[in-house]
This record gives sequence, C-alpha cells and structure tokens, in this order.
Amino acid sequence: MLAKDIMTRDVVSATPMMSVRNAALLMLANGISGLPVIDDNGAVCGILTEGDLIRRVGDNWAANDARERDDRQGLNTYIQIYGWSVGEAMNSHVISIAPDTDVGRVGKLMLLHKIKRVPVIDHGHLVGIISRCDLLSLVIDAPSEKIARDDDALRLAVATRLATDLGLGSDKVMVTVKDGQVCVEGTVETSVQRKAIRSLVERIGGIGGYVDQTRLPVHKKPN
Repeated sequence: MLAKDIMTRDVVSATPMMSVRNAALLMLANGISGLPVIDDNGAVCGILTEGDLIRRVGDNWAANDARERDDRQGLNTYIQIYGWSVGEAMNSHVISIAPDTDVGRVGKLMLLHKIKRVPVIDHGHLVGIISRCDLLSLVIDAPSEKIARDDDALRLAVATRLATDLGLGSDKVMVTVKDGQVCVEGTVETSVQRKAIRSLVERIGGIGGYVDQTRLPVHKKPN
C-alpha cells in the first residue's frame, strides 16, 4: 500500500504570515494537531505543531543560562517562542514523502524522526498529509491471514510460519490441528518465545482456538 492510498487529501494548512493565535484556532476548529505551512509559491516551507505552540506556554526563555541567550541559537529559540507569526514559530525542517512511498517507510520515518505527521508532496506541491491516526487505521482494518479451513492446511500453514518467522522447525516444536483447533507442543527457550508463538497462531485466520503445550527448559540446580 502506498501513501496516496491512505493520505488525507483535503489538507488544512497555514501561511507564514498567519498569526499563531489564528493557527491555534484553526487546529482546534478542525481537531488536528499540526499544520503544514505553505509559502507564496505553493511549496511547503515548514510545519507548525501543537508542541510548537505549547512551548509558548511552558518554556521560560528568560530562565535559561545567560550564555545560551547570547548565542544565535538562543536568540532563534526566543523568536520561535515569542514571535507573533507562524513563520517564526514553525519548524522549517520538513520531513516529507512522495505519493508513491510505501506506507511501511512512512511509519519508519515517523518513528525515526519522532514526528506525528508527514506531508505528501508531488512536484513541489502539497497533495496530502499522513498522520499517525492514518497508520493506526491500517492496524484496525488489517485482515487476518486467510487460508483453507482444512486441518491439514492449517497445520502446514502454522508449521511453515513457525519455521520461517520464528526459526522453530519440526525439530523444536510439533504442530497438530483437530477440528480447527491448533496445538503447539515442544520445549521453547523463553517465555517471550512462547508469547510470540501464540501471536503468530492467533494471527492466522480460520483457526478454532489455540492450545499451548509448550514448556520452558528445566535448569538443573548445581550440586
């Protein structure tokens, strides 16, 4: 799935000359937590988030170390906190994507850069935006893996996935299926591995239940 398949196309945006007060009202009115900022040429020149605005309430620039206030970075911070316009308060470093970007990469970018939204830009112009909520919707709507409900097909599917995904071949665990109910038995290394097996089995559609007969290794006490 690509960014263009899940992005919001009707994007609420701001301009650099908009006041931060009006930008905050715009966020509240539309129930959003961030605004892409569009310049006179129609290009995205920044992002204004609720975090940027909250800094204006929570940060006390005057209490910072005097040496920091003397340097350029300190003064830029002062302008960002106390300037009246969106252009002064916004973050001009924009992480953006193209419409054909895979949604998996979008999620990785959000995690890597610790951001909540990514503008979608095509030929220099904003065509959409993807937020974390859009990615959460994919989790909610994700279908179970569908396979045949035949017991033999279920057993083969579970055994294959255990081997490929978790490295648990038939030499470590045994899978049996009766009337759609999956049973896995054998010795596993950790309780986390046991939980991973359950997660894998329950993700497969068509099962009628799961019976966990795995066990942890018994460590002998030294004499």
